[in-house]
Amino acid sequence: MRAGKHLRAAFVALSLVGAGVGTNPATAQVSVSADPDLMVLEMQILQDEIIRGNLEAYDLLQPSLLVLGRRFLTVDPQVWEIPKQANAAVAFMLSGGSGSVFQQLASQGIVFNTDQNLFAGAMAYSQGNRQAAKNLLLKVDVHRLPSGLAGQVALAQGILLSANKPEEANKRFDLARLLMPGTLVEESALRRQVPLAARLGNHDKFERLAQRYLFQYPDSVFAPDFRDKMAATMSTPYYLQRESDWEKVFQLLADFDEDSRRHVLLTLSRASLVSGNTEFASKAGKVIKDMESTSEEEHLKADLFIAASLASTEDWRDALNGIGQLDYWSLSPENQVLADAATRVANSIRDWPTPQIEHASMFAPHLSQAVLKRNGVDMSVLAQAQASLDSANTTLKDAEF
Repeated sequence: MRAGKHLRAAFVALSLVGAGVGTNPATAQVSVSADPDLMVLEMQILQDEIIRGNLEAYDLLQPSLLVLGRRFLTVDPQVWEIPKQANAAVAFMLSGGSGSVFQQLASQGIVFNTDQNLFAGAMAYSQGNRQAAKNLLLKVDVHRLPSGLAGQVALAQGILLSANKPEEANKRFDLARLLMPGTLVEESALRRQVPLAARLGNHDKFERLAQRYLFQYPDSVFAPDFRDKMAATMSTPYYLQRESDWEKVFQLLADFDEDSRRHVLLTLSRASLVSGNTEFASKAGKVIKDMESTSEEEHLKADLFIAASLASTEDWRDALNGIGQLDYWSLSPENQVLADAATRVANSIRDWPTPQIEHASMFAPHLSQAVLKRNGVDMSVLAQAQASLDSANTTLKDAEF
């Protein structure tokens, strides 16, 4: 299913006749083939472009799914009696296509020659009915399906199982990757399986699968989301606890391009800071600053993360100085909030001088005038001082800051 680069580009172009690439994605059209299996194949080639970082392909996917759905309504009903074509309907629904198309066809008495649990489960999956989809799709033995469809079903099963049965989900994701390597199915399985492996405490598998993703799919449209999840997982105290654990980060990222390393380290630094792992937040920030290709914006983020990591320590003055030197309005809204929070933390542990209680209490307002006179307080002077304070308060209220 994977052709050479130029042939693949030509195939995608043919599959999007009249799509208006770069103009209006909503006008996407697929080829005029009346073969559902070929139409779904074209959609899958479009998905292959997405994992290569083609944003136009990503923008065209949903409009193309809508066009495909409308075209399925015009297909000769007898086509669905062919198992390969009926399975194409299942693949379409598991790929994000609407099941309402086939619900409409089924209501007209059209029969789809495929496993009924598979067909109904895919329809429920496409319509967001997770419980029904789970009940039906888990009855399907993927080993009896064609490899391409089996991979999609295994992926869907893994997604449905991940919340309550992570060990079983892990096995389904393994199977999906085995059946459809180098496709959006494998990319999707890896994106979900990496944090799942960490959740199960299998750090070796977490690191191995993360390396696989960063090596195979660094340009995927979904790669930034994956890096964020990976960094969030790595930043938790249960994953990074000892000084030696820092080496795991570099071992994990050693074989990848500097852009990927920098992106992960930036996310790791911020996520570590938010989770309270300030030591690793500072380490990651310092590494980013030492990278030659770090941009001005990334330097700004690294400076913030390094300074904020000191806010709750004895070096809180350095935190305030560091944050004070930043170009605050160049920070993103999220990082402005982070800078404000770090400033509050640093200020909350300042060493403010404390007045002696016995002297200050003499002027407390709850003391009676008789007690104040007995302690030698001139009431007329006190009244004048109070009047001055009232005047100052009035002035301050009207002042603009």
